Parts: sequence; structure tokens; C-alpha cells
Amino acid sequence: MNATIVIMTAVLLLTLFSPFGVYYGVKIAKKRNYQTHRRIQNITFIICVIGVLALEGLIRSAGGSGSLASQGNYYNTSFFKITLFSHIIIAVLSYLLWTILIVISNIKFQKSLPGKFSTVHKRLGYVIFGGLIYTAVTALAVYLMTLNLI
Repeated sequence: MNATIVIMTAVLLLTLFSPFGVYYGVKIAKKRNYQTHRRIQNITFIICVIGVLALEGLIRSAGGSGSLASQGNYYNTSFFKITLFSHIIIAVLSYLLWTILIVISNIKFQKSLPGKFSTVHKRLGYVIFGGLIYTAVTALAVYLMTLNLI
């Protein structure tokens, strides 16, 4: 097994894990343990960002996503292209929104959370959670098609 597949698999596992980490953090918040909720969300976020950066580095060093995916039998199909494109768009938007929420929430944590921002925080959290689930499902599909595992 080469380093490319190891990195791709590791990042896929992180991507598949991320909704579970976020969900666990939400369950902790519902028990009003906000400090632990914050810690879980921050750790999940940091680990996932490191994984995404590692994958992006791999993609760039390999010559772009086409160079990795072009070996797959599905590369030229409309389904693969739509899945990959939607995966990238939703993942980028989810991670941008997640970054914004993490930064604002960490700033407001000691000052006003829980508080007025909590309603926005929860709504954005649900949107991000949905985005992470979509990202995980499409990442798995792209991974399987790229490596000809389906």
C-alpha cells in the first residue's frame, strides 16, 4: 500500500468520524456541560482541518485531483463528476461555516455563551452537521470510485 492510499484512507476515516464527534459534542452540550462541549468541538475541528490540509497537500503534490481520480473507472462519468463537484462545494462551505462558528463561539464563550448567540450557534451547528454528513457520504463515494472498489 502506498503513501497516497494511506493518506486518503486516513482522511476518509476522519471525515467519516467528524459527524459522530460533533454529535457527541452536542449531546454533551444538552447536558449543559459547555466546557466539555467546547473542547470536543475544538478538537474535532482541529483534527479534521489537519486531515483536510494533508489531503489537499497530497492532491497538489500529485498534480491535482484529476491525477488521483483519473485512475478510477468512473472518472469520466457524469455521476463521478457531479459527486466530486458537490462534495467539494459542500465540504468547503461546511468547513468555512464551521471555522466561523468555532472562532465566534470561542470568543463569546466566557462572555455570553450560553446567551443570545446560542440560538444562532445551534442553527449554524445543525447546518454544519448536515454538511459534514453530506461530505462524509460523498467522500466515501468518491474514495470508492477513485480506487475502483465499487
